[in-house]
Order: sequence, then structure tokens, then C-alpha cells
Amino acid sequence: MHRSISVRALLLCALFVAACQPTDSAAASTNDTGLKPRERSRVLVEPVAEREMLKTLDTTTKVESEFQHEIVPRASGLVTEVLVEEGDRVEAGQVLARLDDREAKIAVGEAEVALKEARDNVPKLAIAIKESESRAESARRSSEQAQRDFERNEMIAVAGNERPGLLSAKELEQSRLQRDQAVSDHDTAKLALERTRVEHESAKNAVARAELQLEQARLMFSYMEILAPARGVIALRSLKVGDSVAATTSFSARAGVAGFTLVDTEKLRVVFYRPQRELALFRPRETANGEPGHAGGLELTATTEAMPNAKFRGAIERVSPTIDAQSGAFRVTAAMQVAAENDPGAKLLPGMLVRLEIVTERHPNAMVVPKRAVLREGEVGHVIVVRDGLARRVAVEEGLSDEEFVEIRAQGEATLKLGEPVVVVGNRDLEEGAEVEIDASSASAK
Repeated sequence: MHRSISVRALLLCALFVAACQPTDSAAASTNDTGLKPRERSRVLVEPVAEREMLKTLDTTTKVESEFQHEIVPRASGLVTEVLVEEGDRVEAGQVLARLDDREAKIAVGEAEVALKEARDNVPKLAIAIKESESRAESARRSSEQAQRDFERNEMIAVAGNERPGLLSAKELEQSRLQRDQAVSDHDTAKLALERTRVEHESAKNAVARAELQLEQARLMFSYMEILAPARGVIALRSLKVGDSVAATTSFSARAGVAGFTLVDTEKLRVVFYRPQRELALFRPRETANGEPGHAGGLELTATTEAMPNAKFRGAIERVSPTIDAQSGAFRVTAAMQVAAENDPGAKLLPGMLVRLEIVTERHPNAMVVPKRAVLREGEVGHVIVVRDGLARRVAVEEGLSDEEFVEIRAQGEATLKLGEPVVVVGNRDLEEGAEVEIDASSASAK
């Protein structure tokens, strides 16, 4: 029994010793230092590329017509005819609607009669002037003759040394009265002539007044037709046959009682507001010839949900010189192209809601990498470039960015070239000089 136990113990010891001996494969996988070598890290890379980078401002607003006219009735009356509908294109001066013009036509006729009567009165008074002139001349001659007669009678009425007086005092007094009456008649004739001349001038003024009244009556008659003030498209028609309208002011039209709304669909604009801190971006800059240009040459692109794939170009035309005290914003007006640059069939319409993208800075030859390629440690950024199969850290300064890419510039003595592969996946734990294996699906590996 003791011998069998000893044999069993010897066998167990032999098995333990054999288990502790390394195999040939295990020995081959161990280096001289006794440490296992690290495997190469597999990474995805993208090449450093060159592309245009933009800095933009975004806002939303509505498209407006450069010219929008609220057309209102200029006279009161009953609508008898409506000649256009919403969406119709009209020319300047085209008749849009007509009012009952019977009373206005009668007023024109009355004014024409009054003018004829006034004109007929002028030659009558011209004849009266000639008659008054004749009477005045006759009275003048009578007055002069009476004066001569009185002077002669006065001489012969006085007795001399050698002759007696030929006229009595009574006869001399009668001669004096005749002279005075003749002078008075002459003065009266002159006044009558002056009065006739004044009446003649009044008759001329009456003709001018009658002409103005006729012109006013014709003007009111013309208001019986509601005309288009300019070329455009009817955006709103409020009048219908049978409506009774009153003469409306432009202010009332803005309050919402316009008969028609006319818009110009070929000249469109957008108006938007920006905070005053951005005012410097919109200041006009000098052109090559030294003249002030538009707001810095800023470019503008509009998109709308109605046509999601269409892009419409615009150009800033005016920037308000003042800041709104309540909102702290300034007003910007930009002209818009009607047709989309990438789809001529897509056209903007007044009232459309659009999203504006305003380019405030442009770098046409920027060196860019995908955003996920940039690692940040505090305020310092760097990318990992694969050179000769090794990971190399390059400190970079970031510039403009968009949704996918960021502009970078190598810092210090570091260099970065176009086309070099930068790690975009697997770069978090890579150390400087680590061996890497570029995945076959990477853009740089294709």
C-alpha cells in the first residue's frame, strides 16, 4: 500500500514539472525582454484637400415686390364692370374696372355749356368797350366846347371903358353851369369806359374759370375708369360688379380697402434686419476706381421650402444709415433674381418665405480636413498624419468651417501638405510615432 501511494505521488510531480516547461511556439512568441509586441492600429484616413470655405450669416424673411401699388377708386360711384382677375398681367394705363359715369358725363356737358357762355360774353364786352370809348370821346369834345363857350361868354359879359357888357350875370352863370355839366358828363363817360374794361377782363377770367371747371369735370369723368398705374400682375382684386365705392385716399388703401393690388413680379427684393455688431460687415467698400461700392460686395443666396433644390442669387443694394433704438438692429435691402441659377424654371414670387445665406468671408484656396480629424486639447488643436506608416502629430490652427470640413493651418515649424492622409477614425488613443495600418476602405487607400 505504501508503495502504491509513493508511485502516485511521483507521477503527479512529473506532470506538474512538465506543465511548467514552455512549448516551442510559446518560446518563439516571446522576445528577449519577455514582453509581447503591440499590434499595429488600424485607422481610417482622409487626404488633406483644397476647397473654398465660406463664412456665412443665416436669416429668414419674405420676398417683396420692389413696386407694389394699392389701387383705389379716385371717385365715388357704382361698379359696373370689372375687366381683370387675380393673376392677370396688365400694362400701364390699362383699364381695370369702370364705374357708373352718367352723372360725371352730365357734369362735363354742363361745364362745356358754361365755358361757351363765358366765351360768348367776351366779344360782347369788347363791343361795349368801343361804345364806351366813343361816348367818352364825345363827352370830351362837348366838355372842351363848353369850356371855350364859357371863356368867351365871360369875356363879353364884362363891360369895358368903351363898350357895355353883352351878357347878363344870369346868362354867364348859365354858361358856367353848362360847362360844369359837360365836364361832369365827360368824367362819367370815362368811368363808364373803365368799368366796361374791368368787366371785359372779368369775362376773360370767367372763361379761364370755366375752362378749369371743364377740365375738372373731365378729370372726374376719367376717374370713372380705374387704371393700372404701372406694368405688373394683379395680386388682389377686391371690387366686384354692383359694389358702391367711395373716393379713397392712399392712406386708407394701406388700411386694407384697396380695389386692386398690383405687384411687379420681375423686380423682387428682400428686407431683413441684423444686429448692430454686424454693421461693419455691411459697410460699403471702395471699388477699384475709388468709388464706393455696395455693401462690401457681399453675396447672398436664398432658398425656399416651396422649391427646396432651387437657389436664387441676390445682391445687397441698400443698408440703412441708422440703428433702430428699440431693437438695436439695422435694415438691409437686397435685390433678388427671379429665376433660380440652377433651375431657370423655378421662380420666386412675392410673399414667399425664404432662408438667406449671406457670405461675409471667402477663402477660395483653403486647406481643409474633415472635422473629426481635428483633436483638441484645451485651446490647442492637432491632427494625426500618417507618414511612412507612423502616426505624426501636427499642431494646427483652425479657420473657417462648415458642416463637414474645417480649414487648418500648420503651426510653428510643422508642415502639412495637400494630399497627406490624416486619421479620421482611430485617432483618439494614437501616440506620436505609433505604427498604424491604413484601412483599405479609406479614401487615401483607394
